[in-house]
Amino acid sequence: MDINCYIIDDGHSCYIIDPGAEKNQIVSFISNLRLEVLGILLTHAHVDHIGAIDCYPVPIYLHKEELPILCDATLNGSAVYGIPFPNPHKLDLRIIDKDVLVLGSQLIRVLHTPGHTIGSTSYIFGEDIFTGDTLFKGSIGRCDFPTGDIEMIRKSVTNILKSFPDNYSIHPGHGESSKVVEEKQSNPYYLMWK
Repeated sequence: MDINCYIIDDGHSCYIIDPGAEKNQIVSFISNLRLEVLGILLTHAHVDHIGAIDCYPVPIYLHKEELPILCDATLNGSAVYGIPFPNPHKLDLRIIDKDVLVLGSQLIRVLHTPGHTIGSTSYIFGEDIFTGDTLFKGSIGRCDFPTGDIEMIRKSVTNILKSFPDNYSIHPGHGESSKVVEEKQSNPYYLMWK
């Protein structure tokens, strides 16, 4: 499904964002860098973003609204696509909008960006915004899955593009990265909505 998995680190410790598959590659990559894994950050709970959540026995961070999707094979898509997914082993840290996580001397800010799903979340680390399936380069996420809502995603995308400086990078769940300024100038959905 061509999912983007991201590792954010401070040179010593890291968080994994959306480990959707290829658990062995993720573990090998992190082992080669000799990083301590502090946790897994999920932008949402669709099967293509959670397929390797058992790559490390660490806390899994997920918006509290998204928990029913994670635990339901129909809602998260695993039943539809016939893809098994691992049981979340340490899902005891449910995040909400404006929460802050610590990575060394740096902060990871939590931004609730519903629309693709009700609990879709973006993570801001430095000048990087990890948007999951909310905002793509030149597009937005689908809203026709369970709990999706076009009006919510409109508000989320508009909020991201109006709240952050033009030079901030956008790293989506699928496809290429972009910049806030690029999306403000050329994303057809944003241009239609603004």
